[in-house]
Amino acid sequence: MKKKNVIAAKLGRAWKVIRTNAQLRTGLILVLILVALALLAPVISPYDPYKLTNELQAPPGTAGANGAPAHWLGTDKLGHDILSQMLWGARTSLRIGLTAALIAAVVGTLIGGVAGYFGGRVDKVIVEFVNIFVMTPSFFLILIIVAIFGSNMTYVMIVIGLTSWPGNARLMRAQAISLRSRTFIKSCQAMGESKLSIMFRHIIPNGIFPIVANTTMMISGGILTEAGLSFLGLGDPNIISWGQMINAGKPLLTKAPWVALVPGVAVVITVLAFFLIGDGLNRVIAPKMNANK
Repeated sequence: MKKKNVIAAKLGRAWKVIRTNAQLRTGLILVLILVALALLAPVISPYDPYKLTNELQAPPGTAGANGAPAHWLGTDKLGHDILSQMLWGARTSLRIGLTAALIAAVVGTLIGGVAGYFGGRVDKVIVEFVNIFVMTPSFFLILIIVAIFGSNMTYVMIVIGLTSWPGNARLMRAQAISLRSRTFIKSCQAMGESKLSIMFRHIIPNGIFPIVANTTMMISGGILTEAGLSFLGLGDPNIISWGQMINAGKPLLTKAPWVALVPGVAVVITVLAFFLIGDGLNRVIAPKMNANK
């Protein structure tokens, strides 16, 4: 019973934060709608996203042939239904953004935690290593790696994640440096608890909150990076993503602008939604950001 009361209290505090923070609330609503559409894509898609129809470059609202559903967002040059591709593309773009951000969060947290807590030479070596990554243009590094190893979606997710971790590493390092001098950490050391145990049981759990906010923003960065790669023709051609749709609509901007415009607007809205969540979490974690309101 006590455990249920604790959970209820935590849920109550979370709801209060969401209700009083307009940015966080707006971002969550947009993301929940997007996730719902992506999950329901097999059910609500009017067409198979790979199906070719006879309506080539049909404008939005065109009625389907032989009693088929209307093409509410039009079709592309091959007759693919844009709405169906948008719904399935949402699944791909979200998966890439979430996976890449999760990889960056795990790698950055571990590296930053080790650097900040162990300090000394370990910290100096890791800081120099992080600086090398910071100074290297990550997008061009991604281009090189994708060009060498191929544009498979798995490679794209891993590469984006492994080039996006330095920001999280810096945040976690700062948190670890601050936490290692706290009384409860000194008490753990005095009781003989190992450094690794202290780092994983106390340092990382207590310093993870800024990483959560930053990782949320990085989801949008992963989606944008994938869209950029696909726009340049380096995305996975075997899957449907918003970036691939924008690339397919690039030659049709003057004849059928909706082919590229619809996924482009979707990318902008999705990036904005995750940014609103990340910024809202930052304001919750660091209330001083609201001081100027």
